[in-house]
Amino acid sequence: MKKTLFLLFVAASFSAVQADDFAGDVPDRVWIDLGGAYNNVSTQISVTTPNGVGAAFDFEDVFDIPGSEIAGRMFGSVRISEQRRFIDFGYVDIRRSGTRVLLEDVQYGDYLFLAGSSATATFNTGFIYAAFRYDFLHLEPIRISGSAGITYLDLGVGVSGVATYPPDPNDPSTTVTDYVDQKQSIGAPVPMLGLNMDWALTRRLVLRTYSRFFRINVSSVNGGLFETGIRLNWYFAKHFGLGLGYDRTDLKIDEATLSNGDIGQFDYQISGAGLYINLAF
Repeated sequence: MKKTLFLLFVAASFSAVQADDFAGDVPDRVWIDLGGAYNNVSTQISVTTPNGVGAAFDFEDVFDIPGSEIAGRMFGSVRISEQRRFIDFGYVDIRRSGTRVLLEDVQYGDYLFLAGSSATATFNTGFIYAAFRYDFLHLEPIRISGSAGITYLDLGVGVSGVATYPPDPNDPSTTVTDYVDQKQSIGAPVPMLGLNMDWALTRRLVLRTYSRFFRINVSSVNGGLFETGIRLNWYFAKHFGLGLGYDRTDLKIDEATLSNGDIGQFDYQISGAGLYINLAF
């Protein structure tokens, strides 16, 4: 009896959303989510010279960089065939900075920022994503797909203030004290694999999830990135909706050659809830 009731429930769920458009009323040629998220951010980094000078520290604690930030997010997909094939894209940009009188000495590569001095730090990250996605399960109420694409990772870090450093890196025995403004960056395309699910709960209510990851070990970067998110979209009109979502990004770079030749290590987490305007065509 329970099995029969379950089968009847599944059949009713399938028939409830049978239509040309996904979820019955929502077009699915183009989907775009535009909005912002309140993010909790944690940043553990170290920047060392090729000779190993440097130390790891927590950016938020040492430089009083905000541990939370409101940032814009954009996600979208374009269906490129009658069924199953999509191009996904997205963009996230988070920029933070902080200034404080240091409570401890901070070794940043060759530069020693002394306790009691004022220093400013910045940490900026941008993720530009594009991928091909294919539905390997394609039913009207639910679609499960895999994706393969590229995220362009743009990471910038900098510290400025009065520091003690060797004017000649080859002669660390001689030092000077002066104002410095050190900026380093990483910019690289990295491959991403993903798993997505779109589930039409009703004719106007869609649950969407995604998980993406990469692991890369090349001459300049050794690290990994994991992204996951869930989004509940309610379409109050055929082409427009409102969404509530949660996203998390974990970036762990064990070793990367920065733009000035220093070696960087980064352990970076972003997570937060957001509100979105949904467009469907």
